[in-house]
Amino acid sequence: MSSFITRTERSGNIFFRVTGLIRAGQLKWNERPLWYDVYAASPPITPPDWNVKLPKSDEPVRSIFYDEDIIRAKFYKNYKTRATISVESLKESVSQMFIKEYNTVKQEEAGETSEEELFSKTETRLKDAGIQLQ
Repeated sequence: MSSFITRTERSGNIFFRVTGLIRAGQLKWNERPLWYDVYAASPPITPPDWNVKLPKSDEPVRSIFYDEDIIRAKFYKNYKTRATISVESLKESVSQMFIKEYNTVKQEEAGETSEEELFSKTETRLKDAGIQLQ
């Protein structure tokens, strides 16, 4: 049972351990780490929490989806693009343009229409603007 308790849980964070070493004379003041003065000058507002609840090994990882992810998945399901997306490119991808236009249509409609209608209105707007979705 004692093997599950780590040293950090018993004796505090690294700053307090280094401070203890300096006070005890085990670490000379001029040999302190570079980060020590920075941490002493501006410590965190809330102290680090060592009692963080970690997921158990048999618990599944929780899925995290944003609204943007769901819209993008629907877009790629309907329009399979073979174009590559470059990280260095400053040009927006077609899916990103679709998401921006979808959000503007959603704000204009203000909850009056379903997601399918928003999707189709966004398609027609982008096609009218001359953007090829396929």
